[in-house]
Amino acid sequence: MTAVSTLLIAMALAAQADGQYERAERGDDIQLVCYGEAEKTIVQNRSGMEWDNDKHQYVQKSAIETGKSNFDTAVNVSVHGSAAQIHLPKQLVPPIHSDSNNGWWDVMDLIVGHDEIRGRFQLNSLNRPTLVINRRSGVITVDGMIKFSGRCEPDDGHRRF
Repeated sequence: MTAVSTLLIAMALAAQADGQYERAERGDDIQLVCYGEAEKTIVQNRSGMEWDNDKHQYVQKSAIETGKSNFDTAVNVSVHGSAAQIHLPKQLVPPIHSDSNNGWWDVMDLIVGHDEIRGRFQLNSLNRPTLVINRRSGVITVDGMIKFSGRCEPDDGHRRF
């Protein structure tokens, strides 16, 4: 057996052992539109009147409260070979965020597997959500300080009507 054939066999065995995931190096070109529900943290300023037992009268009160907001929305995912991007609606983009390309963020640590696409993207220094798309069911999850879950469909760019 020559050194070249031994190397080829070793590479084939390594690829089979790592068969569930492959780095995105082949010519995958996938365009998806994903519809679902998103959740984000909101900050609200509440003001009103409150009874003051010491003064025996109502007084102005204001407080800052945080909470979660759920809403229906859509995200887009674009995979071109070894690169991918995700487009988020404005409601999911935090006020302080990294530069994007017209709302598109690059997906880092991209893995395009037979059954799954996964990676991370950076909205700011503290917010690096993970992206997981099941290629069989079409289910997408984005998990970080923002959350999104839904179902993806191929987006061929053609009008529906």
